[in-house]
Amino acid sequence: MDEKVLNFLSYGRKIGASDIILKEDENISYRVKGKVERVKRKVTSEEMDSVYINMKPSGFIYEYADPVSNYDIAFEYEGRYRVNLFLSNEKKCAVFRIINSDIKSLTDLSLPKNISDMVKNDKGLSLVVGKTGAGKSTTLAAIIKDILETDQCHIITLEDPIEYIFGNNRGIVTQRELGKDFLSFEEGIYQSLRQSPDYIVIGEIRNSSSLRAAIMAAEAGHGIIATMHSLGAEKTITKMLSMFPDSEKDFFRYEIATNLNFVLSQKLYYVKEQTNLDYEFLRNTKSVSNTIREGRLNQINNIIMLSEKDNMKAFDT
Repeated sequence: MDEKVLNFLSYGRKIGASDIILKEDENISYRVKGKVERVKRKVTSEEMDSVYINMKPSGFIYEYADPVSNYDIAFEYEGRYRVNLFLSNEKKCAVFRIINSDIKSLTDLSLPKNISDMVKNDKGLSLVVGKTGAGKSTTLAAIIKDILETDQCHIITLEDPIEYIFGNNRGIVTQRELGKDFLSFEEGIYQSLRQSPDYIVIGEIRNSSSLRAAIMAAEAGHGIIATMHSLGAEKTITKMLSMFPDSEKDFFRYEIATNLNFVLSQKLYYVKEQTNLDYEFLRNTKSVSNTIREGRLNQINNIIMLSEKDNMKAFDT
């Protein structure tokens, strides 16, 4: 790749950026502490050609990508990146998400350490939700790391693309990438069931087919850990049910009530250049399960607020 482009990436890591935004013939932008900062330097057509030539894979099969203009790829240079290539007004663009090499612990993230214990002990469907940039992948990595260090198990991850790289510990991990190792999340989940898993990690639940497969795998007794783009347990469960036709809603409301483990919803905010994590935590107690089964989702927020003794927590802000 063009040496100048690599320098853009090095500078992004140096200033603590989370994302680097490159757009052909436009100024480079860095997202630092949640805010986008533009610099005077423009990215030339030749430099973006270099990015595309070196990044764009051949023979890649995607479930959710335009075959011409949109690709998600992992890339390494002085560290790891998740890269999205796309077009805007027929001009080449790329967004590099900087992935820190060190996998933080749940304690480092100011999250309860017993979250991973809940995954191990209760199995079921455990969800980490939030908007883009809320740190879902970082939390997922922390949970995986803790399980691998404490449980003699086999974890299979289904990712788009593979972000953090895990080594084997007490447990072993098999990391699979969408487009290279499996063709859709639904197919990847069903394949995983024949690969002796204890836990299946799903990079993102995007549609009803992957949600059906995830619930079925949880019902079979596996620990399923997945992310979704949502915010708050009530909205997340509502979104899950909205994926199914009216004729199936009652059935899947029962399935979710039975197989859900927890919903960890998180968001980041910034105070005086400091990154802070705020989270909401819903655990599927008997009361919560009955509430979901009966369709009284508007009561979930009240249950969270009144259930601190059950390790639940509402957002602070």
